[in-house]
Amino acid sequence: MTTSVVIPAYNGMKYLRDNLPLVVNMGVDEILIVDDASTDGTGEYIEQNFSNIKLVKHQKNQRFPISVNDGFKHATGDIVFLLNQDLKPQKDLAKNTLRHFKDKNVFAVTFNENGRSWADGHWKNGMLEFTNGKLDNQLHDSLWPSGGSSAIRRDLWNKFGGFDPIFTPGYFEDLDLGLRVHKAGYKIIWDPKCKVDHLTEGTFPKSFSVKKLRYIKERNYLIAVWKNIDSELWPAHIISLIKRIITHPGYLVPVLWAIWKRLA
Repeated sequence: MTTSVVIPAYNGMKYLRDNLPLVVNMGVDEILIVDDASTDGTGEYIEQNFSNIKLVKHQKNQRFPISVNDGFKHATGDIVFLLNQDLKPQKDLAKNTLRHFKDKNVFAVTFNENGRSWADGHWKNGMLEFTNGKLDNQLHDSLWPSGGSSAIRRDLWNKFGGFDPIFTPGYFEDLDLGLRVHKAGYKIIWDPKCKVDHLTEGTFPKSFSVKKLRYIKERNYLIAVWKNIDSELWPAHIISLIKRIITHPGYLVPVLWAIWKRLA
């Protein structure tokens, strides 16, 4: 079973300086960084200091889902560790993760990130409600694999087409993938022993205003729901949408934006 690490990077040199030695010590077969048109010298830093790391350089900023997809296109490992640039793998991450892939029905293993537990969820009134599951020392099935903190079987990633670019610049692309994977009968496992430290929320808060970022999240949540909702839940979903718009008129913005994205 061969292994790759894919790291989508954007202006992340200050993180990669600290994190890459830990990634190298994971003992994987290859490490690949997708430099998404950074302006802080990230690409040059990798070229000058890590000749054994594969570097994919974007000439134009493509954002997270597309960068991740590009990383998987260039990866060769059977199992791909998808790590954010500001994530530190803890000891034995690879060993604790790879044992689960002996089960051919496992699509992904999602990591214990800063002590945050697995993703739990259910449909209610035509809406998908989700939360962090009970934090304990047990294995759990997770609703999705974290987009920046998981290991994924590459052949199944290719089968499902990876992240849908419609979610660009990001958020809920991993939820959408998780829903599609579960519908097909595959498993996503959360293992408390697969520990990583995640430092920040990434570059999104620096790129968008608080209001626009909220709209992006709400838009992408709706797109994920619409792509995966069962037909019998649509009437309840529409009623819930109408109620939300009446209660919060501003919610009409992400609703219309999501409709436009789906029709474009």
